[in-house]
Amino acid sequence: MLSRVADSLYWMARYAERAEHGARLMRVRLEAMIEQGELESSEGWRRTLYGMSDADPEDPAADPRDITFRVAFDRTNPSSIMSSLAAARDNARQVREQISSEMWEHINRQYLRISQLDYDWIWSGNPAQTFIDIGDGIWMLQGITQSTMRHGEGFDFIDLGTYLERAQLVARLLDVYLSPPQDDGPKFAQPGYFDWISLLKSVTGFEAYCKVYTAQVSPRKIAEFLIFDPEFPHSVRFAVDKLQSALQQIAPGAPQIRRAACARMAGRLKAFVDFGSMDEVVATGIQPFLASVLKQCEAIHEAVYKTYISYGLEDVISA
Repeated sequence: MLSRVADSLYWMARYAERAEHGARLMRVRLEAMIEQGELESSEGWRRTLYGMSDADPEDPAADPRDITFRVAFDRTNPSSIMSSLAAARDNARQVREQISSEMWEHINRQYLRISQLDYDWIWSGNPAQTFIDIGDGIWMLQGITQSTMRHGEGFDFIDLGTYLERAQLVARLLDVYLSPPQDDGPKFAQPGYFDWISLLKSVTGFEAYCKVYTAQVSPRKIAEFLIFDPEFPHSVRFAVDKLQSALQQIAPGAPQIRRAACARMAGRLKAFVDFGSMDEVVATGIQPFLASVLKQCEAIHEAVYKTYISYGLEDVISA
């Protein structure tokens, strides 16, 4: 596979996952405003912004309408949902011959539909429904990809991008809720009962959590579920297992000398998460654990680029 094709498929998946993650967080935050007071709501917006990798607003009590526009529909903001969706579409357009026509038609249709929405109309009605529709559209894209694209090397790069992005996004979101305040980081108030419910809903995990732990809301159990559960699709462990599996499928496409670094890093991260325990995390601190997951994911991303995408001619000749 050409490196430019692998690059576009990889980033198409990452941007789509980022947009879907943002849509979930925004839906939960907008729905929570109905039941929260002004102070709780303001803190919830700060957590949502940081969980979406967006800078904190200068005024934490800024109008939710303005914040929603900036982080969701502002095209000048490169981390907005609209910008992520546009980037996913642009990458899909560059590899139309590699993906199915159903995939291209769906992502193009979703982008055009959302880009033509009037923001005043969105806010005057039920803005949370708009984000439900965005999330549903991306879930449908993932289903169409599973059903209509050959499960070959291109599909593996899509899987790799999806789950590497998911592992990072979930780890960052957990850091917002679970880590104690850091001297060089944002300061958040201690989450309350409703905040923990919002966290679970933000990763579509409330019902799944209740099936494992009943409705007892315990920060430790929530952390254990969202980090170590091997069967929940939005846990860190599930995402890490999937990205390591995708790398194993891709590996035969590169010489052993260049793919060894990727395999080693992915295997180390998988072992770090698979064989970790909540007792160890509590003993050493959850912030260092999540920081290590984020750092190892970034190292895997750089190794993937060096091995499969941006390698030089001398690397090919020496292999």
